Amino acid sequence: MENISENRICQSCKSEFIIELEDFSFFKKIGVPPPTWCPRCRFLRRMTFVNERSLYKRVCGNCNRFIISTYDTSTKLIVWCTECYLSDIWDARDYSRNYDFSTSFLKQFEKLKLDIPNRALYQYGGVDCDYANFCHFSKNVYLSSNVVHCENIMYSKCYHKNNKNCLDSLMVGESDRGYELIKASKNFNSSFLVESDQCIESHFLYDCSNCINCCLSSNLRNKSNVFRNKQLTKDEYKKAIEDLRLETYSRQNKIKEEFKELMKKAIHKYAHIKNSINTIGDFIDNSKNIYNSYGVANSENIKYVFLGAGASTIKDSQDLVYVGRVEESYEFILGGSGASRVICSFGCEDGCKNLFYCDSCRGCSDCFGCVGLKKKQYCILNKQYSNQEYFEMIQKIKKHMDDMPYIDKVGRKYGFGEFFPSELSSFAYNESIAFEEHPLLKEEALSLGYKWKERETKSYNATIETNDIPDSINDVSDSICEETIECLNKGKVETLCTSAFRILPDELSFYRQMNLPIPRCCPNCRYYERLKWINPFNFYHRQCMCKLEGHNHKGRCSEEFETMYSPDRPEVIYCKSCYQREIY
Repeated sequence: MENISENRICQSCKSEFIIELEDFSFFKKIGVPPPTWCPRCRFLRRMTFVNERSLYKRVCGNCNRFIISTYDTSTKLIVWCTECYLSDIWDARDYSRNYDFSTSFLKQFEKLKLDIPNRALYQYGGVDCDYANFCHFSKNVYLSSNVVHCENIMYSKCYHKNNKNCLDSLMVGESDRGYELIKASKNFNSSFLVESDQCIESHFLYDCSNCINCCLSSNLRNKSNVFRNKQLTKDEYKKAIEDLRLETYSRQNKIKEEFKELMKKAIHKYAHIKNSINTIGDFIDNSKNIYNSYGVANSENIKYVFLGAGASTIKDSQDLVYVGRVEESYEFILGGSGASRVICSFGCEDGCKNLFYCDSCRGCSDCFGCVGLKKKQYCILNKQYSNQEYFEMIQKIKKHMDDMPYIDKVGRKYGFGEFFPSELSSFAYNESIAFEEHPLLKEEALSLGYKWKERETKSYNATIETNDIPDSINDVSDSICEETIECLNKGKVETLCTSAFRILPDELSFYRQMNLPIPRCCPNCRYYERLKWINPFNFYHRQCMCKLEGHNHKGRCSEEFETMYSPDRPEVIYCKSCYQREIY
């Protein structure tokens, strides 16, 4: 029935999930049946189609120059460099084919995908950004992703615009000279800041705002010269910082451990929601009617949306990942820019409308099962149809998808309205960001129908061990840039450790300028250490943990909420009211 909410069993994990009354209305409006997978499994399925950080050297399939790509040389795909791919030297309609009703649609789509050139990296307008993915209008970016209008960025995932001179950072915006900044914005000359903004010359802060010269503190507002949450004079603070010896690796390591304990004892707000109503999510701004979403702004009537680009408006949509301005779309990833009614598609940009099962189409409308088209309409498997022929064929194809569904390796069925199976992704599970969100062992991944890539065991001839690196940055010579440094983790699989790494000249200059020691772990290991500060995209029903007197409650606060902090985490979680009473 479509009049009431329904409990259903997930086809993938076999757990129970609910389809609400308003969900049935949404699915009817966009013309798809209700999902057979639960929201969490749908999310992970989408994430297997996104590879941000696994990069490989290969040759462009058109111009034959050496390039960096998200596709390994072992893939069957045709891969072109960004310049060749975006040029006018080819037309995706040249790869068109007739629809075959004797085989499943998704198998036909897979064959089309294998025949058409694929883009090596998602880049636009960059300078010296050869080793950067999802990088737009930026300069001098190295081994980083999701970088827009930024300069001098290394080993970071920004997600927000206008950063300069930032290393080893995650989810940062409008910051300059930052190191190990996590979910932080508008900071300057600072290091190890988590969920902090507008801080200057500060280090090891959690949830602090508008602070100058503060260190090892939490929950500060509009403070200066605060050390371990105690107010000091300017001279006392200067002496305390000097005594920390932040320029040495041994002292930095000890301070990191102290900072972790400080974080556990700090007050954590259940969610970051500003100027929004009827909202369940985190990092939501200026929005209404939001459910189980993360990182969106200026949006309304959306569910299960993860990281809308910048302040892009998203309306009347569900199940999106990494999208810009989008309306009435479903199961859509890596696209937007004015998209409307884009269903079960990825990588489609520039105002696409009324697309089903499309990949990397730009400026297209009314297309089904197409790959790489530009400014086309009424196409199926890249073949051109008339208006009438197109809509007649679409009805037949939808029925055919239900009558002859694709069945994956573990027996799950994919009829019309189901997103692509993970086994059709161009990436293995451990290459994709699904692995970051939900780490699995090889055997677990394979049992769930995911692909797995065996990592190459490279034998690096490390020229220096970490114990031989000077403790203080002041004692490090320029010759460190000529060394191959052995990573402390020595190939640890969980962090995709590269076992060894190098220090670039610009990187060394940054450490000296920031008075920071040389790291002892490779960029991958450092990245996975940062991920520990980020909650997985899941929501839990919890009760406020506040037991303080002087609030509007006796004993423990009875306020309940949805939060991304799981019940087994050690942090102290407060509701909005209790948090504001303590912090402000």
